[in-house]
Amino acid sequence: MGVLETGWGLDVILWFQSWRTPLVTSLAMVFHYLGITEFYILVLPFVYWSLDEKLGRRLGVLIALTAWVVGWAKSLFGRPRPYFISSDVSNMVEETSYGLPSGHAQGATSLAGFAAWHARRAWVTVAAVLYILLMAASRMVLGVHYPQDVASGILIALVLLALYAWLEPRIADWLAGLSLGSHLALIVGITALMIIIHPVLFEATSPQWLSPPVPPQDLIESALSTSALFFGMTLGFALDWHYQRFSAGGDWTKRLLRFLIGFVGVGVLEFGLGAVLPENAVFAFVSYALIGLWVGVGAPWLFVVTRLASAQINATRQPA
Repeated sequence: MGVLETGWGLDVILWFQSWRTPLVTSLAMVFHYLGITEFYILVLPFVYWSLDEKLGRRLGVLIALTAWVVGWAKSLFGRPRPYFISSDVSNMVEETSYGLPSGHAQGATSLAGFAAWHARRAWVTVAAVLYILLMAASRMVLGVHYPQDVASGILIALVLLALYAWLEPRIADWLAGLSLGSHLALIVGITALMIIIHPVLFEATSPQWLSPPVPPQDLIESALSTSALFFGMTLGFALDWHYQRFSAGGDWTKRLLRFLIGFVGVGVLEFGLGAVLPENAVFAFVSYALIGLWVGVGAPWLFVVTRLASAQINATRQPA
């Protein structure tokens, strides 16, 4: 282990833990839950279904891509969490993945940074910075990340956000001119690349410093989940764009009903498929892809059919 993990980095973690009080611990746990997958499964559909469909598509792609990059980096570097290697660190939550970079810090930076970028208001920027810093601090208070873990998660998210802000308008214009077949082929190609180059697929072994070890299948399923969500969600966005162009407008009663009905569908898919499908990597990919497809086009189609939302083009019209 490096000096950042057994020397200075460990000292920083112990210093943060010395500040633990019931209030600090409770706040850290709140931020923990604000960074788990289920939180983003709430936020992303809400933005897409009930606030602004264009912002929802952009945010969904950004979060999926940055999450995949962080998972890729975790598997590539294979660094431990503080409590894996030091009994002096008391962890408040259990994590079985690698430590560097922090997925919570990445997710918070992507979400808050995206909000600040689009709002372009000083108070939103200040709130975004505060949210990111508190998320980073909470991970060290909980004993699950080193300072270099959270710093690298923030840095990766900021770099990707800057690239996305620069490239997305240009790519969006190009995608809008593609035929449905070309659009789908591009999505399949990108997803295949995401799977092929993921380090865990070359060596799906649990870290030596982790006891009990994580089953290789769990590591593979974790690696596939972000690429599956990207695949299903972007496939749904493409189908909606070519056949329907769902609009997230309307009064707040309809917006709230859309979210509630759509979220019930997410729950049915997440828990229903988990109970029916076998536990293996292939079916895990299918499950996450179907959830993404429901978010991207299934729920919007239902909203249009039930007149909870409008469509900009006839849903049955074939694209040129």
